[in-house]
Amino acid sequence: MIITTNFNNTLDDMERYHGKEDIRGFCRDNHLDGLEYMRFPYYPEDQIPMDMVQGIHLSSFECWMDLWLGNKKTLLDEFGSMEVVEQVYGGTTPDAVITRFQKELDEAEKLGVKYVVFHVSEVKIRESFTRKFYYTDHEVITAASDLINQILKGKNYSFDFLMENLWWAGLTLTDPDITNELLTNVRYDKKGIMLDTGHLLHTNLDIKTQSEGVGYIFQVLDRYHDLCDEIQGIHLQQSLTGDVARLLQKQMDDGELVLKKDYWERFSQVYPYVFSLDQHKPFTDDKVMNLIEKIDPKYLTFEFISRNREEHERYLREQWVALRRHKSGQRLYDKRQEEVIC
Repeated sequence: MIITTNFNNTLDDMERYHGKEDIRGFCRDNHLDGLEYMRFPYYPEDQIPMDMVQGIHLSSFECWMDLWLGNKKTLLDEFGSMEVVEQVYGGTTPDAVITRFQKELDEAEKLGVKYVVFHVSEVKIRESFTRKFYYTDHEVITAASDLINQILKGKNYSFDFLMENLWWAGLTLTDPDITNELLTNVRYDKKGIMLDTGHLLHTNLDIKTQSEGVGYIFQVLDRYHDLCDEIQGIHLQQSLTGDVARLLQKQMDDGELVLKKDYWERFSQVYPYVFSLDQHKPFTDDKVMNLIEKIDPKYLTFEFISRNREEHERYLREQWVALRRHKSGQRLYDKRQEEVIC
């Protein structure tokens, strides 16, 4: 099992470290094999030890299907103008999306990473609040399969291509038929699922405690016969924010929350909301290690949102303490001492 934490090249993350060796030390001190890296364009990355990058999180386009399907009216309803569309996607045709992902995949292959992560979802800004989606899960899965097959066509990459669940339209993991349809339609041998535990919790707004959250995840997995064999990676985190989601839904329905007309201003409104909902905190319930044992993933990412390096390290310690309460978790931790990449 390869164990990593999330990392990116934004100034907020990079200012926490003092060069490549410091980042190596961070991984070593926190018993990690390396990083799951999300690259942001236009930010430098010369201080990142690229040999520590085990996985790449590909770009995430939240609202891409109107462009992909050629639905110009709904595309302009969301973005306002084709100039904004070009700002977001780097072009105004589906080829812009294909080109972006193919470039990222080629770069991942050059780095020699073991896996990449791809979001399978679709959501407009208003839908982030209301959860009333323009496209169905089936429609998103169909379009995503088409996109994935095009960007992987004729390629023989060495890495696993892992598709991640969200709580918006698309792959939520709550419907076995949808999940199986996606896995069947994608024509790539080294495919699989990246289970994000926090994202799955967002599909049930009634969850109040971590214990209830673990129980819910087990209930979802029990709906499948062999899904655990398809889950090759876990983004381990939790966010118990059903009340936050309900409050903002109500504010939107009651007209108390009014979205701006300009796309970028609306984006600025939704951005803090998404992070207030999807908090990415340590998942420390006693049965979390049982969940990991059930799935037995190839890749385990401690995926946290933190305000500084000290908080990130504290979250990592809390996660390890929780896992080590089980004998298997302690063995996993001890093995880190011997195998962690220095």
